[in-house]
Amino acid sequence: MSILDQRRRSSSPPEPEAPGRKVALALGILGLLVAAAALVVPSSNLADLCWAVGFGILFIALLVTVVGVVRARGDRLSAAPTSAAGWLSLACFLAAVAFAFTSFGEISLALGLVSAASAVGAVTVSRERSVPVITLPLLGGVFVLAFVLGEVLIGPP
Repeated sequence: MSILDQRRRSSSPPEPEAPGRKVALALGILGLLVAAAALVVPSSNLADLCWAVGFGILFIALLVTVVGVVRARGDRLSAAPTSAAGWLSLACFLAAVAFAFTSFGEISLALGLVSAASAVGAVTVSRERSVPVITLPLLGGVFVLAFVLGEVLIGPP
């Protein structure tokens, strides 16, 4: 065995598998299939329902994945953000909600994506374990993706 192999083996303990990984994968595939059904359903009301339910299932899959990652690290979930990145993510989400009800709605979409990306960064890099940071910005990001993709793929009614 070479010295490099010994260093690799001793320096990095094996990562435990995140609980719920298979469930999250199955939910993600199901969500994509249900959302894709909106493209082939002839009724616009049924297509809208498929689109919303599909992205709802994708949101649940994201939650299962992120909570599984936090639990696999051995961290306990908390109520308040524990890092500066977590607070930034919540601030971006709240600003996105505030801008959604003004004439600057496009800024709300951009802030929704920024809050989701910063929430994922906070969970992975800063070891954030706050439930509001996990759920709210991810919900905002999924909503923005559903809205933008719906406008691009399906179009206005």
